[in-house]
Amino acid sequence: MVLLEAFGLASAELFQYNRENFQFDNEQRISRDVQKYKMQVERFELFREDIEDLVKLTVDKMDMYHLVSAVVLGFTTTIFTEGRIWAASPPSYIAIYFMTIGCGWLYLLMTVWLSMYASISSHSLGVRLRTRYVRLPIPSMQQLYGIASKLNQFEQQGLQKVRLEHFMCCYW
Repeated sequence: MVLLEAFGLASAELFQYNRENFQFDNEQRISRDVQKYKMQVERFELFREDIEDLVKLTVDKMDMYHLVSAVVLGFTTTIFTEGRIWAASPPSYIAIYFMTIGCGWLYLLMTVWLSMYASISSHSLGVRLRTRYVRLPIPSMQQLYGIASKLNQFEQQGLQKVRLEHFMCCYW
């Protein structure tokens, strides 16, 4: 009788001990999975910041080209309309003079247009990259429910997962 009572107490103690281990393991697993999701979100936030920095770099560079080219385009327009050669020059020199100023004006106009186009394209590409390819990895509800565990899983785990070695080393 005493033997059965001792066996009952030992099995109850073993059950409680393994239940505490099961709860501790599940808390650790949940903390690990939550930390994994947090690290994924942080990683993708860094990717998004990198894309934002690259887009900003391109836009700032194109804005500088746009500003300088617009100012020089204004100067070229002034020279083309008001810049007359007063000395007696052959007509071929005057024609070459106006052709070079006209070509420069066209190149500057193309520079202004292309810098505006590059700035807008960079903005557009940055938005597309952030919204389609570098979305934050928010876990789905199925993944979040997969993290949770219930204590009835402890009772269904079977004897092969019972940690007898921990129990034996603590009490013997």
